[in-house]
Amino acid sequence: MDTKQILTFITLAETSNYIKAADRLNYAPSTLAKHIRCLEEELGTKLVEHRDNRIRLTREGERFYAYAQKLLETYWEAMEKVADPACLTGGVRIAGGEPIVGFSLSPFLLDFSNQYPKVSVNVQMICCARVPAWLRGREVDMGYIYEMEQMEDDVFERVSLYNEPVWLVTTPGNPLAEREQVCYQDLQDQKFAFTYDDCCFTMAFRDRMRQRGIAPASELFLGSVSAVINSVTQSDRIALIPHSTLPHIPGASGLVRLNWVDEPLRSWVQIVYDKNRHLSHVEKEMIRQARQYAAALVEKDGEGQLHA
Repeated sequence: MDTKQILTFITLAETSNYIKAADRLNYAPSTLAKHIRCLEEELGTKLVEHRDNRIRLTREGERFYAYAQKLLETYWEAMEKVADPACLTGGVRIAGGEPIVGFSLSPFLLDFSNQYPKVSVNVQMICCARVPAWLRGREVDMGYIYEMEQMEDDVFERVSLYNEPVWLVTTPGNPLAEREQVCYQDLQDQKFAFTYDDCCFTMAFRDRMRQRGIAPASELFLGSVSAVINSVTQSDRIALIPHSTLPHIPGASGLVRLNWVDEPLRSWVQIVYDKNRHLSHVEKEMIRQARQYAAALVEKDGEGQLHA
């Protein structure tokens, strides 16, 4: 048996589906079937079976699953301690909020891909609130998300990168741009543009508005940060943009950051992944370098707004 066969078996056990396992490993389904068949021939026993239109482990397969995880863990540990990182191969699938993976951390992702050209980095930009479901469904390996506070649970491991403010931005033509201070009461009857209605800081902001009886003139949800900025520049709307994202957004340089003093918002940028899934050497290296990049980002932040 080899590590590819063991990884195939573990992935098939986790997905219970040849197509999903094949997509995750970037193999043809026939290759997966061959890997399983070779394992079964070497072990002299049946490891998987078709039942209720699903792939399920046999009793022997369930027993072997624990050993397979230990074997793969030992392999990754050896790779981490001995192998040259420059020779990394494989892939990592990421889902994350566009402000993070599309803008503030995009230089890091580009550098990582250039450093390890044999590693496939697949990034999906979605609302942070939807990342946990993708992780549970094994559709991605890790998420880069915003959360309003640091949390712990039994399902996901979290690596906090930095904490940052979320600013209110608009055009110089908006009357609020000239105010020395802006409070929630000043936002009555203003027009807003947001990315998603289930974005954590958008939800927190809108909840605070409702609690204070503040009603916007209109709310526009566009999904894309670039689309939000475009709508702001065209109609003097107000948007919520994280601090580290602003310098990277095309067209945002002409916007004004409101001097918002009434209970400002702050959010954590975090990496999140399933506690029960063993991280590959590629994933561990990415997390290590992401933490280094975030630490450098905090240190060089000229306004001192980013905190570890």
